Amino acid sequence: MTQEEIHHFIRNLKRLENERKRGWETHWRDLARHFLPRRARFLDAGDETNNGEARNFLEDSIGIMALRLLANGMQSGLTSPSRPWFSLTLEDAALAEHADAKLWLHDTYEKMVSLFARSNFYDQVHILYSELACFGTGVVIIEEDPRITMRCRTLTVGEYVLDTGEDGRVDTLYRRIRMTPRQIVQAWPETCPEAIRALAEQDAGRWITILHAIEPFQSTSAYRTTDKGYQRTGRGLKGNDRPWRSVYLVLDGSNREVLEDSGYYEFPALCPRWIVTASDVYGASPAMDALPDCRQLQKMTEDGRLSLEVEVGPPMIVAEGTVNGPLDLSPRAINYTSTLTQGQEIARPLVQRQSRANLQALAVEKANIKEQIQRHFHNDLFLMISEAGKNMTATEVAERNGEKLLMLGPVLDRLRAELFQPLIERVYGIMDRAGMIAFPPPALAGQRVKVEFISILAQAQKQAGLSAVDQLVARTGQLAQVTGAPDALDKLNVDGLVDLYAELLGTPPNLVLAQDELTAQREARARQMQQMQMLSALQQGAQAAETGTQAIKNIMPQGASQAGETAAPMQGVTP
Repeated sequence: MTQEEIHHFIRNLKRLENERKRGWETHWRDLARHFLPRRARFLDAGDETNNGEARNFLEDSIGIMALRLLANGMQSGLTSPSRPWFSLTLEDAALAEHADAKLWLHDTYEKMVSLFARSNFYDQVHILYSELACFGTGVVIIEEDPRITMRCRTLTVGEYVLDTGEDGRVDTLYRRIRMTPRQIVQAWPETCPEAIRALAEQDAGRWITILHAIEPFQSTSAYRTTDKGYQRTGRGLKGNDRPWRSVYLVLDGSNREVLEDSGYYEFPALCPRWIVTASDVYGASPAMDALPDCRQLQKMTEDGRLSLEVEVGPPMIVAEGTVNGPLDLSPRAINYTSTLTQGQEIARPLVQRQSRANLQALAVEKANIKEQIQRHFHNDLFLMISEAGKNMTATEVAERNGEKLLMLGPVLDRLRAELFQPLIERVYGIMDRAGMIAFPPPALAGQRVKVEFISILAQAQKQAGLSAVDQLVARTGQLAQVTGAPDALDKLNVDGLVDLYAELLGTPPNLVLAQDELTAQREARARQMQQMQMLSALQQGAQAAETGTQAIKNIMPQGASQAGETAAPMQGVTP
């Protein structure tokens, strides 16, 4: 790497950090104090650790609990490890109905589910939801791991900066990493500088700051986009011809040592944002909306606590002939005065009963503010889902919380585009390079895999369409019954209805027969019915012949019958 390239990364880091300071950093610090006291690491400002001292500032922890409930609800409603939350299909719907395509898609899906379960994905995505709900932006990096295939790491605000491309999507991530000399030697045994290696041998406990820069290669013209991803067309590039460049630099000291210069096949950082305004790089969050209420609640709680302490131990005014000073209104305080001369009274409460605070009214107002904070975090929706447990269907969620789901609709759509779709593409690429994906059938060559999300919240959004289908079927059946014209049912495409029901309900694809399997099954049933009809016809013919013979016997005279029986053996004998 040239010095010019090194200077590019340093300049870019400072530029992006300055932009973050101007528009976001002060607000994020305030959010962290009220909602996530143990998060946020502003390493460029010297805040090496966050020891949680901000928690001592809080008088009421409802903000922490409301945000935690939102994160838990998103985990159970979007990426629950105990129920399916995504499925795989093809953009070519007709091809996806073939039996071999369904078998390959289901096999790939099962392997992805298994990888998610044995990796640390579910732990890290839960932390991501907390960051997203508090700061409006979340970042999780998915790295390839030779032992467990992949590992995830969720970052916190202050240790990273982002930038977007012309399409508004995040395509650049710079982050500061604090590592010990021993960790650096373990991570880069071949390229570790000698000075750091010496510190590791001395068991030095100091922290060293590393820059990790991920960005598109500047010479993007050397690539052209195809349906299969990126294809080489010209000049060679660093990073093993991968479209995303990854660089690790040592920031401490005067020499910017290069630890690694490589690349990624997919952008490894998933950077969802709650909601984005105009061309902002970072997102807004529910915590930003709830921050004024949370501030007010802290003040009211403090005032109420002080008022209650004054009720229990009011400040006193005591007669004193020589000492005077400013009034101390803190609980159990004693103020000396030379003007207290009422009879034999030498001490009395400074705060009279009629001037005491109305603690009951204060409690009612605090309850209203707490409820409003919980509404900012959609706690009513997620509490309803958690209280219902696994027995609640997506239909019930949609019917009972239609308006709330409408408010979450834009957020879920953004999460699909910025979190879940890139997640599946990244994990699929890692598994494919690790040899975990079976070779697809020849008919699927060049086809793009499509991801469908079937979590309880994703399904609940589709329930409006399902309700319309149910009404169509019910009203058509009523029409046929009332008019006595069953031909009205012929208007319904039953196969299409079953497929649509399966799609809206998020049914696993292996539970619905593919079109070719359905055709073969119906043809086999038709042949079986034809054979049964032929056998039934033969049986009926035999029974008819037997019945006719018996009838002839019944109408013939007794003698003729006996003569016939006697003469029968003589037939065919030559005289």
